[in-house]
Amino acid sequence: MPLDAQPPLTTKKVPPELLVSPRRPHRLGVRIVAMVLGSTLVFALLISALQIYGAYQHALRDTRHHLVDIEQNYLPLLATAMWSVDEPRIDALVTSIAKMEDVGRVLLQDDVGQRWEKTHPEFHTTLFNIDLPVYYEDNGERFLLGQLEVALTDNRIRAELIKTAQSIAITTLTSLLLSAIFVLFIIHWWISRHLEKMARYAQNLDLTTLEQPLVLERSSTHITDELDLVAEAINQMRIRIRDDLDNRTRLMDELHLHREKLELLVAERTHALEEQTHALEEKTIALEQQSAALLEQNYELDAYAHTVAHDLKQPLTSMAASASLLSALGIGINLSEIKKRELLLGLQKSAQKMQAIIDSLLLLASLRKTETIHLVPLNIRQIAEEACNRLESLIEQNHAQIELTDNWPAALGQGQWVEEVWVNYLSNALKYGGPEPRIQLGATAQDNGMVKCWVKDFGPGLNEQEQLQLFDLFVQFEQKSADSHGLGLSIVKRITRALNGNVGYEKSADGGSVFWFSLPGTR
Repeated sequence: MPLDAQPPLTTKKVPPELLVSPRRPHRLGVRIVAMVLGSTLVFALLISALQIYGAYQHALRDTRHHLVDIEQNYLPLLATAMWSVDEPRIDALVTSIAKMEDVGRVLLQDDVGQRWEKTHPEFHTTLFNIDLPVYYEDNGERFLLGQLEVALTDNRIRAELIKTAQSIAITTLTSLLLSAIFVLFIIHWWISRHLEKMARYAQNLDLTTLEQPLVLERSSTHITDELDLVAEAINQMRIRIRDDLDNRTRLMDELHLHREKLELLVAERTHALEEQTHALEEKTIALEQQSAALLEQNYELDAYAHTVAHDLKQPLTSMAASASLLSALGIGINLSEIKKRELLLGLQKSAQKMQAIIDSLLLLASLRKTETIHLVPLNIRQIAEEACNRLESLIEQNHAQIELTDNWPAALGQGQWVEEVWVNYLSNALKYGGPEPRIQLGATAQDNGMVKCWVKDFGPGLNEQEQLQLFDLFVQFEQKSADSHGLGLSIVKRITRALNGNVGYEKSADGGSVFWFSLPGTR
């Protein structure tokens, strides 16, 4: 954003969701009152429950007094009436017991099975039962005349408890309601109305009202409390905001004086940096290209060194050994003419082998430097036969069987380079094709106009990892001694690519390996 695009010092409107609604001025008071009423109601319920429980225990004690009265007063009278077989009196006594308070049912049964039973019309549930045996004493002897069963009901106790609970509830609720109204009024008068004024003041506070302090409507004789502290904090905040805005205005004025100069300086520096960045990018690209060329050159030079050390070691060793034997003839070592010819023939072969290696190195160097290659028609079969003749000694040494297929199509390329490819593939098949290897050579015309030349052996083949590294420099999968007349499959790949062809490896369906390279056909 430009430096002069500073936000103007204007008032901000408070979002509607942050405004305090004037239609709910007693929200805090209602919550406080609800909390007070809730806690008071809980305590009132606990106290009422204790009171009701006490009334219930008192009623139970009164009921037990009735049982004592029946046992002490009515039971001897029933015994006398039953001894004298005074049925009207027995019936009157049973009726009198049934009319007693809290008695729901009375059952009297004598020893011969006669029953007297009275039930209260409102008897539904039994509080508890009592069984009293009726004895009559005569001259110190006791006679069991029957059994009195009295069932006490809780109708009166329930009614009294309901009445007591209603009285307690009415008294408690009335007290709580009056207390809530009074507390609500106190909260509104002492707290809520002042909080509402603070909220309205905060809502209306803007740049035009920063000079108006917040003043609460309270008497001058009141004791300072938390509301006064909040009002004072709001006033101090108002003063700090006013001072900060004044400082900001002054700083903005000072900033405006330097803005144009700074923008011009930034533009100049930006332009200079862009030019420097562009120059650095061009230099970086050039350095990367030079670095890639140097790396490639170093890689190939390293390949030369390894190749010379690898391929010249064996012929030089052979020549040194033969030369040592020939030079030792004058110090008493006598060799036959046949042995001398063999040593000389070995020197000649080693020299020829070194010449072939040097030709291959020169071939690699010319291949690296050649920009355009002139392709000529080639007799692929004849070049393959020349490669076989070149490796004749190695073929005989391995007792190999070489088979050339019929129908060889013509292709375009460079004869010396193609022969080097055949030599590399054929020597590789002789190395890894197993004992007394059987090797097939052939060429097939492809639908895309290319000629696919291939060397097939029946050895163990290569796994997937070995196939991925097959055409890299100096990769050898088995440590097996064998003569080498080429620079390896990496050179094969480079030569074939230079001739607009390709290389590859396939695993034969009947076992073994198929190494192939392709050349453009003559069409």
